[in-house]
Amino acid sequence: MDKKLQFVLDLIKREKTEEAREEFKKIETVETVEYWMIKGKLEQKFQNWGEAINAFNKVLDLDENNQEAQNNLHFIQNIINFWNPEMFNP
Repeated sequence: MDKKLQFVLDLIKREKTEEAREEFKKIETVETVEYWMIKGKLEQKFQNWGEAINAFNKVLDLDENNQEAQNNLHFIQNIINFWNPEMFNP
């Protein structure tokens, strides 16, 4: 993996998401699983669900059997579809 991408991934793992986002902005877009996976993880951290879904789908375009991307998409879908029925009971 590219050193810059690895650095951003390490920042994400250490919960330094603001710093990770700033470093990621400096990286030129590349059509690799690693690039799109990190973008998806970053967008997911900031709850930018649409951008995260797009990034994880891009991973699946490049590697249709990528289990991590599939799991992340499933996780996001559960969040988006979640609603509390008790909210609607008076």
